Amino acid sequence: MNDKYDCIVVGAGPAGSMAGKVLAENGVNVLVLEKDPEVGSPLSCAEAISFSGLTSFVPVDPEWISTQIHKALLVSPSNIRMKLHHPNAGFVLNRKIFDKRLAEKAASSGACVKVNTQAIGLLKNKKGEFCGVVVQENGKEQEYETKVIIGADGVESYVSRWAGMDFSLGLDQIESCAQYLLEEVEVESDCMEFHLGLTLAPGGYTWVFPKGDSRANVGIAVTPDLTSKRKAKEYLDGFVQKRFSNFKIIESMMGGVPCFDRNKNPVKENILLVGDAGRVVDSLSGAGIYNALLSGKIAGAVVSQYVRDGKLSVSFLKNYYEELMRAKGRLLRFYSLCRAIFLKMTDEDFDAVILFLKKYFDEKVVTGIEPIPLVKTILRSNPKLLFLLRHLVW
Repeated sequence: MNDKYDCIVVGAGPAGSMAGKVLAENGVNVLVLEKDPEVGSPLSCAEAISFSGLTSFVPVDPEWISTQIHKALLVSPSNIRMKLHHPNAGFVLNRKIFDKRLAEKAASSGACVKVNTQAIGLLKNKKGEFCGVVVQENGKEQEYETKVIIGADGVESYVSRWAGMDFSLGLDQIESCAQYLLEEVEVESDCMEFHLGLTLAPGGYTWVFPKGDSRANVGIAVTPDLTSKRKAKEYLDGFVQKRFSNFKIIESMMGGVPCFDRNKNPVKENILLVGDAGRVVDSLSGAGIYNALLSGKIAGAVVSQYVRDGKLSVSFLKNYYEELMRAKGRLLRFYSLCRAIFLKMTDEDFDAVILFLKKYFDEKVVTGIEPIPLVKTILRSNPKLLFLLRHLVW
């Protein structure tokens, strides 16, 4: 059995499998480790992704699309409602199938994918360099040697801890989330809902994402720093009772969504962190699938070049973060700024913003929105929100 690889990827979510796929396509001998018995389960995700965010990485397969989204509804604390129409807004995935198929693509490209294999530590050589991963496999410890390790092990990343990388999160740097998969609910089959309000979801929002056949992912994200007395599930239960007259809970999930931190570098020596492990998340919305795929793709490409060249210094791997920031850094930093403002907003502010959006977008067809110009316009339209900028540095 092979116990030496050019690269080991810990985690077979979208980031890990995408990295494994790119590495294998480039002829790199790569091992992808998944701790659970089945890729894609258990799941902790609202499963939404934009049309371009998916199609820029893989051809769309109807098998792993639950529904296609053409509309978005925003609901303010005082029930001001704004709906916009977008012919190709995005998809709600079936992540259990999507993740599995992406891992299969990595495997068919040549990656070795091992499920039910838990990484339990990193190996170091006599020089103190990271040189492998220790796993629990078939009831026994097994050591795999490697040149590069990619941590794709999610928000609680152990790879980062073992590598001595400070990716800890403050209570204001994480969203506490709860979600139900409901059936027998009345929802528009192609419309995503977002509900705002400090009483409803302090420091966050609630969502209703249709999944077809009268099913929907209904969830909530709250900021723990603002909700010390109640858990996310309690807020979610209140919303579900208010929003739906009939429903059945068929699945439930809890989890945390990290916020991007520009001061944390996801590269240390030959360790690279991707996806949630590297905090590559849009801090305002919590969206992470596109960023996971992007970070996995870039990491896979950089590591491939490093391995195939054979003469490059390990410092070459820093190009991963530099390329990621060139591709996405401006938006990631901008969404961090937006979230800082968002956390200071009142219900009256939310009402004012949605009223503003309603004036320009309500029931209109929109084929594309540039987030930075739009947010700047909203801020200029509301002097109170603009006033909050004095506390912030971008």
